[in-house]
Amino acid sequence: MLNFLKCQDLKLHGFSDSDWGGSIDDMRSTPGFCFNLGSAIFSWSSKKQDIVAQSTAEAEFIAATAAVNQALWLQKLLRGLYMEEDKATEISVDNQAVIAISHNPVFHGKTKHFNIKLYFLHEVQKNGEVKLIYCRSENQLADLFTKPLPVNMFEFLRQRIGVCSSSSKEEC
Repeated sequence: MLNFLKCQDLKLHGFSDSDWGGSIDDMRSTPGFCFNLGSAIFSWSSKKQDIVAQSTAEAEFIAATAAVNQALWLQKLLRGLYMEEDKATEISVDNQAVIAISHNPVFHGKTKHFNIKLYFLHEVQKNGEVKLIYCRSENQLADLFTKPLPVNMFEFLRQRIGVCSSSSKEEC
């Protein structure tokens, strides 16, 4: 099979985050994720959840599950372009509880209301398809898609994903 697009610099990486009960109208959370391939963000989402999350962990877990589903779809797309990666796609999450729970699907009283998603995240990590990794909140690119930010943080994250201000072309 031809592997003409193999390039070590092109590594699929995701970022996943959620606010918790951010909507003042219905207390629903807004999860968001984004993916880069190399240095450019090319896939992102921000959408209010269909359910009301009962905890921060649940809101973050729902966001991570959406990001993992997108990662699996992107992996299939890359395989079709002969750009299959030999390592798990890393998804940065700023909630350590989500990572811990996804590695250990033992019944937890705090997680029984989202058990199906819990087992799904555990399985895809066990199979080596994705890997949730911790990142500090200030480095969480998905914050752009989930909550209002102070101007300096917004501009910092906007620049990190490669989006320029229309008034300042030289910053790109």
